[in-house]
Amino acid sequence: MSVFSDLLSEYIKMKDVDVYPLSQFCGLERSSMYKIINGKRKPSGEDTVRKMAQFMHLTPQEKTDFMDAFYIAQMGAEVYYRRKSVRELIETFSRREGRKEYIFAEMEHAELELNGGGSGAVPFQGAAHVRHAILQLFSGEAVKENGKISVLVQPDFDFAMDLLQTLGEQNPGLTIQHLFCLNNNEKLISMRKNYNLSCLRKILPLCACGCDYHARYYYDNVAARLNEFRLFPYLILTEHCALVFSSDYQNAILFRAEETLRMLREMFEKYLRQSDLLFERLDTVQTQLGYTETLIQHFIASDSPRYFFQRMPCLSGLLTEKMLERHLVPEMPVRGQMVQAVAQYAKVMQGRVLDQKTTMFFSEDGVRSFLETGRVDEYPKECYSPLDMEERIELVRNFLALRDQTNLRMIREEDGRAEHALNISVNAHEGYLLFKTKTERLIYLSIQEPSILTAFYDYLESMKPENFCSEEEMLARMDSLLEDMTNA
Repeated sequence: MSVFSDLLSEYIKMKDVDVYPLSQFCGLERSSMYKIINGKRKPSGEDTVRKMAQFMHLTPQEKTDFMDAFYIAQMGAEVYYRRKSVRELIETFSRREGRKEYIFAEMEHAELELNGGGSGAVPFQGAAHVRHAILQLFSGEAVKENGKISVLVQPDFDFAMDLLQTLGEQNPGLTIQHLFCLNNNEKLISMRKNYNLSCLRKILPLCACGCDYHARYYYDNVAARLNEFRLFPYLILTEHCALVFSSDYQNAILFRAEETLRMLREMFEKYLRQSDLLFERLDTVQTQLGYTETLIQHFIASDSPRYFFQRMPCLSGLLTEKMLERHLVPEMPVRGQMVQAVAQYAKVMQGRVLDQKTTMFFSEDGVRSFLETGRVDEYPKECYSPLDMEERIELVRNFLALRDQTNLRMIREEDGRAEHALNISVNAHEGYLLFKTKTERLIYLSIQEPSILTAFYDYLESMKPENFCSEEEMLARMDSLLEDMTNA
């Protein structure tokens, strides 16, 4: 028996379903249906499973559980939940929350004074008191000219992560050192999700908040590492205070004695040296270009397929030297070198990267955004002026012409315009994430952690044809869009 056959048997019994008419409705022999029920045979495909769900009159939640069970039977639980986690990360990234109102409500009620007086250990009991202590520590350090907060805490502690994001957005001079544990195996935790990807989902908003944020990780068995019998697994360090607290956030102890702080700082620094950097952050156009050039060379040298997943098509590789000379701002440092570097990048992309090993995912909305704004995702807007409409149309047509030499896939979108979307470029060995903050700041993150890289690569490699338009539909939609823009 499998997870799917177990659940199918349960639904048949619970809803008093007659197997023979169920078989007929699904276009199966009764013997074949019994083999599926007994776990001796898998359904032929999703359509059969959906017909089963329809015949049994499953509720929306029951249908979701039923389809999940089918996918798990097809690919295994770890693979299924890993791919589901990537999909959810991509889908929710465009809907990043703004102002965290509950954080500001907490600030209004927190009246503790932690930075002055006394050197003894101070206990806190109850989640509200612990949160207020954390809030006071964070906010007191964040407003300093060179404030620095060191935290050993898991990314799934939403209050701490939301608070750090809020303070980071308000205080760009703040430095945050974040050390946390990633799971050292593919086994699912109790919440039935890929733990490492769920951590990434919590961390990305901090990467985009504007302060000097450093995320470092170490490996352990998360389920064992964070069990309730560890007294105080979490730590916060500021200039004058240290706070240790329990994994359920119900109990904490505040330390202010300098000898204690010195010991805890030394321990934290030791842990940092034993950890790895989750991302390499690329903050300047020059470093971005240098990294991209190196990555492209690695892509060329590897036999691995390459995937570019972007809302807006990857158009920078089609920019001509004439366009660059015309639109790069005169005040830009080393402007001449930039023109040459981007032009060389375009030459390499067109000549050696855009081949049958490369798949480029994009969206109709991304093309529309480019045609409306004249701006590409890969470069900061302050570096260049928008392309003219004739140039925009030329670039889109040149992009579509690439379908004879590379794989173009236009994604079916269901949720409307995806602002601030996540761009992913990977092969089996390396890759990066690219996105814009809500203030239009461009963030490049080189992926350093192997399981996260593998998750993105596997997800893009496994995308099904029904997730994107046929070539005929893609061209028809693009022709219609270009015609509208030409006649506007």
